Amino acid sequence: MKPGAQGGFRLDRELDRNWLRWMGLFWLCVVAWFLHDRQGNIYWLLLGDTDDNMRLMQVRAWLAGQGWYDLRQYRLDPALGGFDIHWSRLVDLPIAGLILALRPFVGPVVAEKWACGLAPLLPLALTMAGLSLTVRRLIAPWAWPVALVVLLGCTSTMSMYAPLRIDHHGWQLACLAMTVAGLADPRRARGGATVGISSAASLTIGLEMLPYCAMAGAIIALRWIWDREDVRRMQVYGLTLGGGAAFGFAVFASNANQVMRCDALTPVWLSVMIAAGALLFALSLANPANRWVRLGLAALAGGVVVAGFALCFPQCLGRPEQVSDELANTWLNNVREARPIYKHAFKTAFPMAVLPVLGVLGALFATWRARRSDRSEEHTSELQSH
Repeated sequence: MKPGAQGGFRLDRELDRNWLRWMGLFWLCVVAWFLHDRQGNIYWLLLGDTDDNMRLMQVRAWLAGQGWYDLRQYRLDPALGGFDIHWSRLVDLPIAGLILALRPFVGPVVAEKWACGLAPLLPLALTMAGLSLTVRRLIAPWAWPVALVVLLGCTSTMSMYAPLRIDHHGWQLACLAMTVAGLADPRRARGGATVGISSAASLTIGLEMLPYCAMAGAIIALRWIWDREDVRRMQVYGLTLGGGAAFGFAVFASNANQVMRCDALTPVWLSVMIAAGALLFALSLANPANRWVRLGLAALAGGVVVAGFALCFPQCLGRPEQVSDELANTWLNNVREARPIYKHAFKTAFPMAVLPVLGVLGALFATWRARRSDRSEEHTSELQSH
């Protein structure tokens, strides 16, 4: 063996065996750079987004004695007694924890500034772990650094983890990264639990990632339809999705979210998640041998969920925010993160679209290679049989 090849082998082995340690070091380097680059913003507490400011107001009110389930902002519309914020306390926890931990050492003002600076970097670690696990499982055990380098080039994504970006989008992206890692997990039960818990946590935070959570559930069901041996993944996913959503609602849903609203984890979406999880669990117990029977049962279960949603919650068939057309045209349709990609300027839309397009092309290429490998294996087995 050549010295260079032996050195490369040692590097591959090191990246495989101690990947979590090296990933943590990579994360610490990014944290150090972020804190150095944004130290002025942290010093002056320059929260650049309305949602970031509202999140801090929510944490301040909670630490000042406002109830756990009371998320009403009494400074908004005070003439009518305040305005309800349809968020959860889940994202408040790390911010409040950092403030309480730092307060005895640096005082309340500085503690709040550094808590807002450090809190967005916590979900970045979870995102990096999810991406690394996905690449290790789908490409090669030592290829995970490539994913982290690509992540650094995603400016719109990395901005969600920048210091003072204390809104909930970074945590939702972290849940999505762990969801994909769970889908790629060769251990079926662990993968199903990862997807179910990550989806439930994401929905507890907010409904922005609902389409991706639904796609993850559909992928798990389709894998079971294709391969009956994958039933354990779907079984555990159904249990953790329904149980995780119920736990998230019971512990983190505010008083305002106890009614039939459509834009948060309320009884509306809690019912959908529990019903979907229960149906998938029931299908896993039946687990018929015929693939077409599995397809029919899965389609029937999906139809039951959709029909039940339409019949029980017709008010949620339109926009989940349930705002008037006038308010939507004058405000909501002009919010940047609520606008479709084709309504953005090219300089904004192109960086957002290029990576998903590359991902779709890569998925198509991987599917083509998988079909070729399956055909080669079938051809080899036929030759061996003859």
